[in-house]
Amino acid sequence: MVQESHPRHGRWDAGTGEVRMRTRLGTIDRAKLAITTVAATVGMLIGVQISSAHVTVVPNQSPANAYELYTVRVPTEKPIPTIKVKLAFPEGVDVSRFAPAPGWKREVEKDATGRITSVTWSGGSIASDELGVFMFQGRNGKGGALTFKAYQTYSDGSVVEWANAPADANPAPVVTLTEVPMAAAELTDAAAIGQVVAAIAFLDGAGFHALDTAIAGGEIPSGSIGKVNQAAAITGAVKWPSALREDAHALAGNLKTLSAAIAAGNASAAADPAKAVHDGAHDLSKKVYAWLGEMGGDHGADASHSH
Repeated sequence: MVQESHPRHGRWDAGTGEVRMRTRLGTIDRAKLAITTVAATVGMLIGVQISSAHVTVVPNQSPANAYELYTVRVPTEKPIPTIKVKLAFPEGVDVSRFAPAPGWKREVEKDATGRITSVTWSGGSIASDELGVFMFQGRNGKGGALTFKAYQTYSDGSVVEWANAPADANPAPVVTLTEVPMAAAELTDAAAIGQVVAAIAFLDGAGFHALDTAIAGGEIPSGSIGKVNQAAAITGAVKWPSALREDAHALAGNLKTLSAAIAAGNASAAADPAKAVHDGAHDLSKKVYAWLGEMGGDHGADASHSH
């Protein structure tokens, strides 16, 4: 069995495909803790190829009786864009909030008790070579399976219903709730690690150094506003621990300022926020790895960051 070590993230076991990390909880096996979020979310954030072109909700396994940050992935399967996405929430998950989805309007439906039963994103566009990403937070119920029904509307008015059984065409997204033998405090620590690692994996690979360099030279690279907006949405959605919260909130604010300048096509106005985002992401990354070292009791952990 081949194993590779990374000074920041722990040990990668190439035989099982698992990452193990030392923390104050002991050795964390993400498949047994709430860090299942990392497996699914990091794969989405850093662009791992989707195995099937279905609407999905990830992670597809999540701890029962716990909060989860879910991601809805919407690929466009036709040569025309997707313009609206509706997701119905099953009994067994109580949705409390949503991450901003730049370029999209959000409308929720509630039942008589005030529980959110569905959400519709509209007003945006997902081209045939793009992947729509929407995020929401919910508290899981006691266990079992959560079946989300999704309705994808294309620009010609056609609607694809992702509402069938897993073995049928157009299967509905399903999340299995699992019992985790952990105390509440331990589960909170594990979930925090999962969210932070997922977010910093995206931010480290977002290319802010290259963006800063290009804008400083008077050029706004094509497609940069989408990456900046996605970084802002992800940074704003994570429940950052207190040691990282101030830096993360400052970065989120600078990302919004940069987005506005890019949207206006003003490279001069974008120069200062681009540098602030570059420097802020660098500083946050260093602090994240220092925090992970403290969680594992390794105060000498490598907190270096590369562009």
